[in-house]
Amino acid sequence: MSKLTGLTKSDSRFENYINWLEKEGLSYLILDWEKNNFEDIRKCSSLLLTGGADIFPEFYNDWEDGSKRDEYIPERDGFEFKLLDYAFENKYPILGICRGLQVINCKLKGSLINDIETIRGSNHRKIAPGNDRQHHVNVTAGTILNGILGVSEGTVNSSHHQAIDRLGEGLVVSAKSEDGIIEAIEWEEPEGKPFFLAVQWHPERMSDMSGPFSKNIIDRFKEETNNN
Repeated sequence: MSKLTGLTKSDSRFENYINWLEKEGLSYLILDWEKNNFEDIRKCSSLLLTGGADIFPEFYNDWEDGSKRDEYIPERDGFEFKLLDYAFENKYPILGICRGLQVINCKLKGSLINDIETIRGSNHRKIAPGNDRQHHVNVTAGTILNGILGVSEGTVNSSHHQAIDRLGEGLVVSAKSEDGIIEAIEWEEPEGKPFFLAVQWHPERMSDMSGPFSKNIIDRFKEETNNN
């Protein structure tokens, strides 16, 4: 029987993560900020941080003018920061997806581009509901991600309008889009540390779920979970 992954509750298309884990035979417990069931992380062997709403800017030392205050879920941000504290302290394997990548970066004292289209002039948003944008990514040679994928480039889906600006402490970029947006991060010095990878795309809903940018990632995460 496989060990349990702590799966953070998402406010957006959460069923995709559940279907992905169940299809790949990875058992899980849902960690829900609304139920505040933090103690359930103690029953798990790994942590998967999902996508969803923008992080409240004050969590990465930025400010907001109040116009979008109702769109943030600061309770979720604080809950996931606390989960990360526990996961780091107890050496859990960690996988971050989209917002999950951004949460980890902010937790490690990084910051975010508030809106890619406004600040960088490029569009990474989904094309329409249920229709993700597609774009090319280049994978950094010699990184853990490069070893997992077995390729140096490829096409991924895209459904976000924020991205990493200042990189968090102890991290290195392992993939970028052709317009320079950070698409994956991992430990700069992984020796002696538990597995950690975070990607800006959505491997749980790729058009090719058998391709390396989805299948190879979940296979490695499952292996790391069961070995922890």
